[in-house]
Amino acid sequence: MQKKIKKVLACFLAAVLFIPSGAITVSSKKAADAEISSEDERDENSASDKTYVTRTEKEVLSTMTMACENENLRFYYSENEDIFALVNKKNNYIWWSSPVNAQGDTQAKGLVKKELASSMVILYGVPDSRTTSTLRSAKNGRMIYKVKDNVLNVIYKFPMAGFTIPVEYTLEEKCLSAKIKTSQIKEENKDTDEGQILIDISVLPNMMSAGKDEDGYYVIPDGSGAVIDFNNGKTSARPYNGKIYGDDITSVSLTKPPVSEQIYLPVYGAVKKNGNGILAVLHKGDANAQILSSVSTLSKSSYNICYSKFTVRSTDTYYMSGEPLTVFEKDKIKTPELEIKFFPVNEKNIDYVDIADAYRNYLIDEQGISKKQNNMGLYVDIYGGAAKLEPVCGIPVTRKKSVTSFSQAEKILTKLTEGGADNIILSYNNWTNDGIKNKVDFKTRPASVLGNKKEFNSLIEYCKNNDISFYPTVNNKTFSAGNGYWPFSDTALRTSGQYSKQLSYNLAYGTENKLKDPESLLSPSVFGEIFSKLAKNYSKAGFDKICIGDMTYVLYGDYGKKSLSRNDMMEYVQDGLAKINDDVGSVLAHTANAYTFRYIDHISGVPLSSGKFDIFDRDIPFFQIVMHGLIPYSSESINRSADSERLFLMAVATGSNLHYDMIYEDASELKDTEYDRYYYANYYYWTDTSTGEYKLIKDVLNDVRDQYITGFEDNGTETVTTYSDGTVITVNFQTGQIKNKNSVYMLTDYIDTEGDLIF
Repeated sequence: MQKKIKKVLACFLAAVLFIPSGAITVSSKKAADAEISSEDERDENSASDKTYVTRTEKEVLSTMTMACENENLRFYYSENEDIFALVNKKNNYIWWSSPVNAQGDTQAKGLVKKELASSMVILYGVPDSRTTSTLRSAKNGRMIYKVKDNVLNVIYKFPMAGFTIPVEYTLEEKCLSAKIKTSQIKEENKDTDEGQILIDISVLPNMMSAGKDEDGYYVIPDGSGAVIDFNNGKTSARPYNGKIYGDDITSVSLTKPPVSEQIYLPVYGAVKKNGNGILAVLHKGDANAQILSSVSTLSKSSYNICYSKFTVRSTDTYYMSGEPLTVFEKDKIKTPELEIKFFPVNEKNIDYVDIADAYRNYLIDEQGISKKQNNMGLYVDIYGGAAKLEPVCGIPVTRKKSVTSFSQAEKILTKLTEGGADNIILSYNNWTNDGIKNKVDFKTRPASVLGNKKEFNSLIEYCKNNDISFYPTVNNKTFSAGNGYWPFSDTALRTSGQYSKQLSYNLAYGTENKLKDPESLLSPSVFGEIFSKLAKNYSKAGFDKICIGDMTYVLYGDYGKKSLSRNDMMEYVQDGLAKINDDVGSVLAHTANAYTFRYIDHISGVPLSSGKFDIFDRDIPFFQIVMHGLIPYSSESINRSADSERLFLMAVATGSNLHYDMIYEDASELKDTEYDRYYYANYYYWTDTSTGEYKLIKDVLNDVRDQYITGFEDNGTETVTTYSDGTVITVNFQTGQIKNKNSVYMLTDYIDTEGDLIF
């Protein structure tokens, strides 16, 4: 009897397998997708049959209802279509949530046209099928509006996918806030067989759209900053897509990612040549956000666009049998709030400096960032010890090796101070045994391979006597077993469930270097106790300064059982920095994401260029304009550049302090160590040059070191920087000439052709 049943079942299954696909009943999700697809076809087919009647802004506004108003702004909504209007009362300029005539755009078809008309766009995933789909509020959604206490509450419903997303639109004194409390989001189909889950949310994605006849540009905070001109004709370039605070490094690429810059500031903006601009700030949820931009035609429409989206669940790709498989984070949404703020700006001759000024005011007024004094320092990174694989009796053994001992570091500093560097900001890397061994580093025990305790104390004393700010550096991003932390329990897990092992890449080919073992990525779950240990030990040892290495600019999650998002890590780092501020004191950041600004006193290594994407039209010093007069910062390493003189001149033009990397040993000693990338850093070749450049930049910038930058012009060969006290500094990149008021400076007056200082 059982055999008979088995035969019947087998025949039934075989028959099912041979049923034509069209005869199989599709799931609700697939049916919805099919419905959407057919609607798109109807949209495209009917578009040519209709003659669109162009509307004026006044006509559209007359059909809308004012939701709220304050001294500076008015906000309108429409119950007839998916559109909002933000009116700047100073000049009555209107920022529309969508172009008022988007439906009449002849270049846009189907979904693109609907996306232009949408105030919300979402991406959702189906984990079982590893697929994603996009929904647009103007096409797939319906909205419920309610005004209460000068707040417009809009409930976005996407019935086919089962998503409900409430948004609070609020007028604050200078801006429009759009806020989502993620606990109020409903995912009705999440627990069904299809398991549809929300991935991305974009709110007011067309607020900065600009037509083909408009003149202006977008401000992108990539690296130092960049500009994308409206209608720049770069139709073969890739649209810009940048992750705020960099990529989540738990996901490991099999090949080395392309060299680029990252976004340190959660902002973007638009400048129109009609005297109007707008700044967008990712106020909450910035740890999980992206900035995207495209220009007309490239956008598959006649409009230029720039917008942001929040990622509420991460994705990852791993390989099985050589095939890529995408997996989704299935847990609940971890970021409690998502909020974007739009600040209208109007000036007669508006440019990106005004956008930077608006963001600086935001940092001061809303983030509580206080001004730190800039004493025009020379920022120096010295590298202590390294682990090197060496043969011992024919067996490769990892041994600690000195690159710059304590006494050698003192010699470098002596050379610099004698050359005229009277204010050195020193970061000393890998100075502990645990740091060299790549163990979790929270102790203050100097590495014996770098010298004895007497030599270390002599270095500290020399720094005190010569006004050198000594920042001992720890770096706990990756780690090896030991000190109570183990790879099997304290490594961050990828979305796929795999351990996140950071690869070393072959410099020539960009593929994995099999000769070096992958390093474990430290889980943010242990950051709290590590920061506490750091604060306690460094305070007890008498240190009043510290640098925490990569932790001020690297951001990632742990997607295993600990279930921690990038937002969680951001909060752990903020709490840890606050603890260090209280117990130790000053913090130096090796580049810094915006959420650390409240806790740091110096930022070193600020890039002087963008990532040079094809869609960019020119670089701008947006980061520097925001930060000058607020927190002291240095350039990226001058001696690392292939054109160090040009980089120096750019540092002068952007009000940057100088930064140099230095080691004592010959570059040949760095082979097969983690420091092999510092082949250029031998102090012997750079002490005279660095002190000469330091004296020059101090002569030029000392009087404006704490002033705001109020103007910046760059014609390709010459820059003109204006400061808030009226000082104008001109830098000519062809002649090397620098002008400040009535003074003229030349680099050759401070450094000879051999790179030696001229006294």
